[in-house]
Amino acid sequence: MSIRAVLAGAVGTALVVTLAGTAAAADETTDPVSYVDPFIGTAHGGNTWPGATMPFGMIAWSPTGTSGDQTNAPAANGYEYNTTKLRGFSLTHVNGAGCAPGAAGDVPILPYAGAVDSSPTADIKDTKYIGTYSHANESATPGRYTVTLDSGVRTDLAVTTRAGIADFSFPAGKAENLLFRTSNSLNGSEDAEITIDPATRTVNGSVLTGGFCGRRGNGGGANNPDRRSYYRLYFSAVFDRDFASTGGWQNSTLTPGATTATGGEGYLTGADRAGRGSGGWVGFDTTSDADVRMRVGISYTSLGGAVANRDGEIPAQATPGDVALQARQAWSTELKRIAVTGGTDARTTAFYTAVYHSLMQPQTLNDLDGRYLGADMQVHALRAGQKAAYGTFSGWDQYRAQIQLLGLLRPDVAGDMATSMMDFAAQNNGIWDRWLHLARRRT
Repeated sequence: MSIRAVLAGAVGTALVVTLAGTAAAADETTDPVSYVDPFIGTAHGGNTWPGATMPFGMIAWSPTGTSGDQTNAPAANGYEYNTTKLRGFSLTHVNGAGCAPGAAGDVPILPYAGAVDSSPTADIKDTKYIGTYSHANESATPGRYTVTLDSGVRTDLAVTTRAGIADFSFPAGKAENLLFRTSNSLNGSEDAEITIDPATRTVNGSVLTGGFCGRRGNGGGANNPDRRSYYRLYFSAVFDRDFASTGGWQNSTLTPGATTATGGEGYLTGADRAGRGSGGWVGFDTTSDADVRMRVGISYTSLGGAVANRDGEIPAQATPGDVALQARQAWSTELKRIAVTGGTDARTTAFYTAVYHSLMQPQTLNDLDGRYLGADMQVHALRAGQKAAYGTFSGWDQYRAQIQLLGLLRPDVAGDMATSMMDFAAQNNGIWDRWLHLARRRT
C-alpha cells in the first residue's frame, strides 16, 4: 500500500508530498468515505462510538447505552457494541476516554412507543424506559446514524458542526413520545432544566455537569475531586408537528401536562444517586401521521447560542438526507487529504477509519457568532483571525502522533488548537494542563 498526503499550503495552494511512490496511481482511492466503518473500535474497550458527527464537530449524536442500571454505562463513551440497549441518543460524546463511564453523554433523547406513566428516573434498573435493538437494524456512516428499535421506532440522525436533525418514525397505532432525560449525563449532573413550549413546538433546556471519570470504580467516593461541574450544555429543539401531550418528572414524581422540570442527579453512585434527576417529554398524535422531525442545536454559552446554531446551520426545510449529504461531503474533503493505493479493502477500511477517528477531536467549542466557554467558566470571543476555538485535548495521549498528523493535514486547525490551548492556560491562572475536557482541566 502506498500513501500520498495532500497538504494545505500556507496561501491556499496544494502541496503533494509522496510518502511512498512518486506519483498518483490509477487505482488511487477516489471515495474514502465509503471505506469508513464507524463501528470499528466500539467493542472490547475500543472507547469510541458510531454516531453522527462532523470533522472536529461540537455535536456528537450517538446512542448512550445501558448495562441495566442508570448508574452504569457499558463503556467509556456510553456505547459498547455487544450491549444492545440504550437509554437515549445523547448530543455529546468524548472519543477515547480511559474509564467507564468517561464523560459527556449529555441529554439522552429516547423515542418511546409506550405510555409515560411513571418517572423515568425512578426506573433505576433501566427495565422500562430503554430501547433494545439488533445490529441488523443499525447503520452508520460519517455524519449519519440510523437504527430501528425492537419497538418498531426508526431513528435517523444527521448533523452539522453544532446542530442535528432527526426523523423519528413510530409504528402506526402506538404511543408516540420523546423523552428528554436532561439530567442523565454519563457521570451525573449538578443541575438540569427543561422548558416545553407547545405554542412554538420547542423544547429548551440545559444541564450543568462535568465529572470526567468521576464514577469509575476506583473513583474515590464523595471526595473525588473529579466529581464537580465545569460546563453547562444548552440545547434547543424544534419540531415539525404540534404536541399532543407534554409532561415532566423530578426524582420519582411524574407530572403529566407539565411544561417545566428541574433537578440534577448529583455525582455519586448506587443508592446515593438512584431515583434522582429530572426531564420532560412530548407526545404526538399517531392517528394520521406517525413521523416526527426534530432540529436541535447545542451551545456551551447560552440558550440563544443553541437556537442560533440550530437555525444557522439547519434550515427549517432541511431533511436528514440533505444534512447527511453535506456531512459526507465535508468528511470526503478531509479524508481525501490522504490518498492510498494498493492493499486489500479491509486494510483500506482500517486505514480510513483510523484517519476518521483522528479527526473527530479536538471539538469545536465556539458558536457561530464566535463566542465560547473558556477555562474560567466565562464566555470569551475568538481572537481576530482565529477561525475556531477547539477543546478536549488528551494531552498525554495525542502529542506523539495526532498533533503531528493534524499539523500536516490541517495546519490551520493545528494553529487554532495552539491558540486555544494558550488562551485556556491564560484563563486558568497560567496553568497549561495536560488533559482538557472542553476547555477545562479534568481535576
